[in-house]
Amino acid sequence: MKRIVILGIALLLFVTGCGQQTDYKEANTKDDKMICTRTTNANGLEMDFRYEVYYQENDVNKVQTTEKITSDSTEILQTYQQQIKSLYSSFDNIEHYNYDVKIEGNTLISTTDINYQKMNIDELVNIDSSIEQLLNDDRKIDLDKITQVYEQLGATCEK
Repeated sequence: MKRIVILGIALLLFVTGCGQQTDYKEANTKDDKMICTRTTNANGLEMDFRYEVYYQENDVNKVQTTEKITSDSTEILQTYQQQIKSLYSSFDNIEHYNYDVKIEGNTLISTTDINYQKMNIDELVNIDSSIEQLLNDDRKIDLDKITQVYEQLGATCEK
């Protein structure tokens, strides 16, 4: 069970941006939007992940996510919450990288908001070197690369 929790947390961190949900589309009408979703049930956990990717051409400007984990076990949800907060705390000092993790009833809700267009990408890479694999030659998040990651994790993406 501990392995499932750790795997789930790693999945959340790798594919997420972090933070408060805002309607980015209204603020920047030039961006196109891709939505990736994944729903799974495993070992008594229901997971529902939604990733909204705002982009221009092949450059990702912003990612907003909502990830929900539902369980009858308060202990499991609290463990997820503690682990996610601990792992995300590395990003606390990066501007335009925001996250919130809370439990509502029997559901843990993790929301993230990353504005790659406004942030210092090198600060992000210094904390999480795996981001480097998502960058194009202009050091911007590449839409094709991030789509490939989501799809390898089982998400379905639609533009």
